[in-house]
Amino acid sequence: MSDNNGITPLHVEGVADYHCHCDYSIDAEGSIEQYCEAAIKRNLAEICFTTHYDANPESNGTAEYIRINGENKPVTPDNLAPYVDHVRAAAERFYQRGLSVKLGLEMGWYTGCEESVIRLKERYDFDYMLCGMHELDDQCLCCRRSFEACFRRYPVEEMVGRYFEQLTHAAATGLFDNIAHADYYLKYGRKFYGEAIEQAHEPYIDDLFLALIAGETGLEINTSAVRQGGHEYYPRMQIVNAAKKAGVEVIRLGSDAHHPNQVGYDFEAAVALVPDTTLSGEE
Repeated sequence: MSDNNGITPLHVEGVADYHCHCDYSIDAEGSIEQYCEAAIKRNLAEICFTTHYDANPESNGTAEYIRINGENKPVTPDNLAPYVDHVRAAAERFYQRGLSVKLGLEMGWYTGCEESVIRLKERYDFDYMLCGMHELDDQCLCCRRSFEACFRRYPVEEMVGRYFEQLTHAAATGLFDNIAHADYYLKYGRKFYGEAIEQAHEPYIDDLFLALIAGETGLEINTSAVRQGGHEYYPRMQIVNAAKKAGVEVIRLGSDAHHPNQVGYDFEAAVALVPDTTLSGEE
């Protein structure tokens, strides 16, 4: 049974949502407290906030802002401080109610961002660092207004090859705990390229797996694809199964929630894909 906000309790114990965007992300709605309340209603044990940090100075589409007290501010380490403090305060408050609250970040990958990631991790004690591939050659591939401008530059094989080249590089750095929505180009790529895109990843996937293992980086299972009208998660089961077989860590679920009522979206089904553990494993 749902409550008035459409939030249905999850009838599985010990589940964590490790990809949530509160209103510090300019494309999201709802406060940290509202997300935590939603997680409790969903019967989640843990929630990790992963606000967007898209700081590519050459970007031509992905917003480079963080929202603080309702005002958009440039994405900088200093401007991230209110978000960090807010999440840590929520962790103290909601611990008493049985919810573990973790501090994370979704870093928008761009060529040369490694030093920025290192500095952020040195300054803030993140529990979780997520890498999101949102751009290809400085052009947003997942934005409704810009995906066509991004994709029309390449035939499908070249686009997917370039995408996986960057994703493999990110995985090999060892700077990230997980790669978010690994085949995210499908969000609009299917519409633009058609069926030719479905198997275009195959020449590149083994190299990605090797980089993930070498960098001790995992793959998240991101349920937002179903919320967006797809039939499978990001990445598709074909990739998830191959990754597990190759020895890649696949233990995190992420709803990619941008509204409190999306927390734990479709986890009733997705939790079967991470049978070992979905919690942080802290003693």
